[in-house]
Amino acid sequence: MTYLPFVDGLRAVAILAVVAFHALPWTVPGGFVGVDVFFVISGFLITRFIAGEMADGTFSLLHFYVRRARRLMPAALVCFVVVSLISGFVLLPDTYWYLGRSLLAAILMYANVFFYHTGGYFTAPSLEKPFLHTWSLAVEDQFYLTWPLLLMFLLPRVSKTVLVAVAFAIATASLVYAEFMLTQDPEFAFYLLPTRAWELLAGALVALVARNINLSHVVANALAAVGAAAIALSFALLSPDAHFPGLGAAPSALGTAAIIFASVNQPTFISRMLAIRPAVFIGLISYSLYLWHWPLIALWSYTLERPLNVVEAAIVVSVAFVVAIISWRYIEKPFRARHNEHSAALSSSDRWFVMGALVGVVGIIGIAGGLKLFKGFPQRYNAEVRTVLDEMVSGNPVRSECDDYQNVFRNEDVCNFGRKKASGESYEVALLGDSLADHWTPLIAKFAEEKNLAFRQVTNGGCGLLFGVEIPAWPLSKARECESYQQVAEKFIEANPGLKLAVISGFWEKWLGRLEHPGEKVDVPPATTEEEANGLWAPTFDKVLKETIEVFTKRGIKVLLIGQPPTYEALPVRCLVSSVRQKTDPSTCGMSRADAERQLKRSDEALKRAATMPGVSVSLPFDYMCQKERCSPIADGTMLYKNGGHVNRYGSEYLRRFVEFPSLP
Repeated sequence: MTYLPFVDGLRAVAILAVVAFHALPWTVPGGFVGVDVFFVISGFLITRFIAGEMADGTFSLLHFYVRRARRLMPAALVCFVVVSLISGFVLLPDTYWYLGRSLLAAILMYANVFFYHTGGYFTAPSLEKPFLHTWSLAVEDQFYLTWPLLLMFLLPRVSKTVLVAVAFAIATASLVYAEFMLTQDPEFAFYLLPTRAWELLAGALVALVARNINLSHVVANALAAVGAAAIALSFALLSPDAHFPGLGAAPSALGTAAIIFASVNQPTFISRMLAIRPAVFIGLISYSLYLWHWPLIALWSYTLERPLNVVEAAIVVSVAFVVAIISWRYIEKPFRARHNEHSAALSSSDRWFVMGALVGVVGIIGIAGGLKLFKGFPQRYNAEVRTVLDEMVSGNPVRSECDDYQNVFRNEDVCNFGRKKASGESYEVALLGDSLADHWTPLIAKFAEEKNLAFRQVTNGGCGLLFGVEIPAWPLSKARECESYQQVAEKFIEANPGLKLAVISGFWEKWLGRLEHPGEKVDVPPATTEEEANGLWAPTFDKVLKETIEVFTKRGIKVLLIGQPPTYEALPVRCLVSSVRQKTDPSTCGMSRADAERQLKRSDEALKRAATMPGVSVSLPFDYMCQKERCSPIADGTMLYKNGGHVNRYGSEYLRRFVEFPSLP
């Protein structure tokens, strides 16, 4: 097929945006849509190639997949092996174990499904996932496995008009489905092929229709310019909080399609700009650059336990470019050579390649299996370090059975702590709130055992316990879940008339910030005035919390409010491991007392105000997790945290000694 250098220029634009976003997100806030540009390009090139060969009668599905494998596998295999080996010197066991699972998903082409089930793309823990970027490669791989088969079935049987209509209908259905899933499950919409297929099909439609349409020079240039503007605006205006993908991805995807459509039959000003030699060269190395840049950024950021600064980002991106050039020149190019491709049988070179690729895949599966089987090889560390790491990865052991509104009236055998109550009898103690309440379950279970009380966990991750108000959670599906949680929590209270104590906790800073600043769609809206920052002003939150507490106190139920612990953007685990190894003070790895006070001041003061109500008391982790100058993530040799915001099982049990419970009748 005729080579189109401007398409490589488009690849350059896409990869530069993605790399910039990953290295320094503030430089190109919407740089992640570079992936959408890649999707359109892939759909265009694959469809153009298949349709052309099928028209000539030379298409072979076997040769198509061998070409795809030659194009993609060698560089990926080398990258996967090298990154896995380097990670052994950088990642801690739990993260290294996770890398093994993601490596298996990457090599078996279901990385998008894996990451959909294990965490968001834009969250801070993404820095702990060196293979996170392979999700988009999996989407393309799954498209390659399905779209060619549909083309093979339809092209000989229907007219091009019907084929275009079918492709357009599928693309439209995919876009509509993406919009629907954004309200139900945004991670699904982001990661999976059914909601991303329309972008690849946008490129496919251009390949099917552009060949027979000749635009005037003026129209072609105008269309290409509009497409370029749409992509540029997407880079500048979108952010991780945007309505995306769905219609939020339309400007970048349709802009890319517009440039290709306008420029495929004649040069335009935009295509000439994209076809300059530096842009084309970056486009040629874009696949290797995509493979290598994110693992390097993630591993360095993980080592530093923070995002990169400008100088560090410049260094790591420069290294990524050098590695990408080497990979392209000495791995990609040699393997892309075609051998006897129009023969029905594979050439000897292709057969050797297939066998070698299979060996490589089996080897990668072996590495991934070893990392999974041996749990990230904790044997690399001494016994003291392993103890701390084991404590860190232990959360509430019964969360899966006891958290979530659907479990409130289930699993009595595992969610009844302390005294086992008889059927029909009332619980005496209940824990309510979100995941920052869930993590106190081991603590309260110890109290219930000490006092021989029947205790039940009644929590729902991501949903604060705030009665009489619509919980400010998003997306819409989460808000509906929180509404259901409030309703079930009320039913639980009514079903347990003998309840004596309600322990309420949660991500107080988030709920306070969102209630006081409902228009700000950020995780934790910051204080906007000095009065608010100092905890002197929170009228909406105070009112809602008072009404929530009265649901209990009017029934004679005492309330204990537990504040949130000092929260880290990223838990300084590597610093803590070094501290344990060298037997130094672990508090040097924690945050300063002053920083923790600033972080928690407004919510802690609001809880103190609420505790002036009759029958209400408060316990603030800040008071006992922070010493004179610093807050330590380790106390008396016990690791307190599971991650930046949640305490672990052992930390929860350890902190029991500091929490004063009210006396109960």
